[in-house]
Amino acid sequence: MESEVSRKVDFSIIRYAQCWEDPEILLEVLDIKEGDVCMSIASAGENTFAMLVKNPGKIIGIDLNPVQLRLVELKKAAFLALEYEEMLEFLGFSESRRRKEYYGKLKDYLLGETEKYWNENMALIEAGVINTGRFDNFFQIFRKKVLSLIHSQKRVAELLEKKNKEERYEFYNKKWNNLRWKILFRIFFSKFIVGKLGRDPRLFDYADNTSLSAVMSEKAKYAFTELDVSENPYIEYILTGKYTKNLPFAMRKENFQKIKSNLNRLELHNVSIEKYLETSEETIDKFNLSDIFEYISSEKYKELLEKIYEFSSNGAVLAYWNMMVPRSRPEELGNKIISLSETAKNLHAIDKTFFYSGFVVERIVK
Repeated sequence: MESEVSRKVDFSIIRYAQCWEDPEILLEVLDIKEGDVCMSIASAGENTFAMLVKNPGKIIGIDLNPVQLRLVELKKAAFLALEYEEMLEFLGFSESRRRKEYYGKLKDYLLGETEKYWNENMALIEAGVINTGRFDNFFQIFRKKVLSLIHSQKRVAELLEKKNKEERYEFYNKKWNNLRWKILFRIFFSKFIVGKLGRDPRLFDYADNTSLSAVMSEKAKYAFTELDVSENPYIEYILTGKYTKNLPFAMRKENFQKIKSNLNRLELHNVSIEKYLETSEETIDKFNLSDIFEYISSEKYKELLEKIYEFSSNGAVLAYWNMMVPRSRPEELGNKIISLSETAKNLHAIDKTFFYSGFVVERIVK
């Protein structure tokens, strides 16, 4: 069973240098137990690393893009070879002039094509790799070219200050949501611009005529008012280009040693889920499926769900996100896969990566 995405997208670049999905709601719903066999879309690595905190028996990291796996292997090496603060500096979560020096400490943990790739891309290392993905660069362009025309750095800092809900609404309505914000935000977050500068335009093949910019505008308003912006690392990075107050879950100090000690439980595969399952004899208990179903037809989506069902344990949990293509198990699979829609809805309401239109949680029943 061939992956439909493999025929569409250029997999020769780093598309995501950071994971742009909230690992805290992911961990909440997966409820990983000690010894569970998990499958995770590798992407940029942070959410897969976060899953290691829960002591799974194994995590099978899958990605069609070999360069994404080179990135995950680099981050894995940084966990193993560096001290906590050094790792943050090296990867770009904090400022540093010593990244080439730190890279030298990783040599015993980088092998073959991974070592070759990074030796040939030292500029990415020196920039701090989390800043170098296509999607991450999209947010840098937004901050430098668009946000700077709308709000001053002082106003951005004011947005990120601690406020109660009433104060957040007052600030948003009176100081943030001006005409420039409304117009320029909607232009920049249109399907055309996002496809040209951020995500691959082919990844909108199955999106309907819903306006992406309208969805993003409403989601941004929700994140800036209903949720506590001062505790949101993703919004802080998007608006300032750095992390000063908050870090993503996998990069917090309290999780460093647990992840480091469990990295031997992670194995990485440059293959589609379909191909992996066809050759595997394992039973999977928990699935982090990112937003992969957006990129395939409804027919291929159903086929892949059936393949996942075949290789899942009874009670296995699937978690994934929707942005512009609504995907949830079709009714004809209702006797095999149960939708946990209320749980998903409640968690989506506190999702710090605010730009997804939906979060989906399903359970396998055998």
